[in-house]
Amino acid sequence: MSIIKNEQVFPQQKMTQYFPNKTGEYCKPTHIIVEGTWEEMGYDLATIGRDQFGVQLKKYFDPMYGEARRSYMEKHYPEMIEMQKGVFKAFGLPEDNNEYDGTSLAFDWYDENYDGFDMGSLKTCSNAVLPKEKTDNGSTYVSRNYDMSALVLWSPLFGKPAPEGAWGHAERWVVVEFRPENGPKTIMSGTNELLTPYVDAINEHGLFVTMLRDPETIGKEAGPSSGGDIAGLANTHILHQLVSTCKTVEEAKKVLLESRVTQTFLNFHIPIVDREGNATVFEIDKHSGAYVFTDREEGEPFFVTNHAVHLHPTPDTYPDTPDIAAHNTYTRQRILRETYKNFEGPLNREHATQLMDAVHCAFVDEELAEAGPSERSLQEINADLTKAEIRIRWYLGDKGPIEGTENDLEDIRSEWVTFGF
Repeated sequence: MSIIKNEQVFPQQKMTQYFPNKTGEYCKPTHIIVEGTWEEMGYDLATIGRDQFGVQLKKYFDPMYGEARRSYMEKHYPEMIEMQKGVFKAFGLPEDNNEYDGTSLAFDWYDENYDGFDMGSLKTCSNAVLPKEKTDNGSTYVSRNYDMSALVLWSPLFGKPAPEGAWGHAERWVVVEFRPENGPKTIMSGTNELLTPYVDAINEHGLFVTMLRDPETIGKEAGPSSGGDIAGLANTHILHQLVSTCKTVEEAKKVLLESRVTQTFLNFHIPIVDREGNATVFEIDKHSGAYVFTDREEGEPFFVTNHAVHLHPTPDTYPDTPDIAAHNTYTRQRILRETYKNFEGPLNREHATQLMDAVHCAFVDEELAEAGPSERSLQEINADLTKAEIRIRWYLGDKGPIEGTENDLEDIRSEWVTFGF
């Protein structure tokens, strides 16, 4: 057994479905720590996924996809091949199986569709990196909001009722710590996936990787993150691969340039930040398929929201947007930049949180704000990469409109919880 911990972050919470009656608190995170070989950790996470989260493995359209991915992973992502062996063992399958995909332990997705769904200009998340050159003690501070609909997904998008007993998106959040025999220790905070939890990841070297929706790239959204015709890496693998193998932004760039990435679930761009304050965002150009990096400039902050940074890098390239459209990607960029201008130096860790508070997602009229239905900041993080430490709080529910504002909604957030090495 390599399971060191498998406990609710907030023991007082009842692990019962929020829907259909909106009872209890929304996000109910679980903290899991596994250690050992990659195969042992894969086995234990698969056992937890199967028994606790109802995970079922998905099939490829044809076994040749499984065979080709195995060959690819052996060359480019051997950690995953070893984890897949453990996953197959937990599900009673031979380790050379090519019919099922053992690279994902997804859960709580309903009515997924390999044909995808047009998500339009859905805006989701915000990310900020403070300039290390101007911080109080030379630390690298990062913050990020994970904004997504507090609904059962994806059923409502397809005009279907949620299945009975369905869990809302991100209700069963997980924070998974990996302590491999060979490789850096990592912490991954994510939702709807146990093997490679995707949203935010950090390793003991202070490398931080996150993902935000990019509507200007290419891929099939609202689709499964495993099986079917997926080739190479699913985008949901990227965080785990980078924090498991890299120390710096430059190393991460090289790994990505050697990768074949299939966009699924949502189309993402990937901010990457290291302890030394280097920051970039990885994007896949929609027309050429080129892998593009846009780097932080020395002495300047780095903000990423929900448009392709390589196409719209600076405010002079943004279209006009009304202030009331507070969740529009370009409006958030302007809010972040104006908020930053008002800071007095030296910059500290709380300034990073203040930036995310300025673009917090909770609105009375979501359509007016250009937010998605029931969209909330479901998770907020603040990380000090010099300490290799991440602090997290979660969305629990709504209170009501905030007096004196035009469209802001007050929500309920958990206390901050710190995870580190």
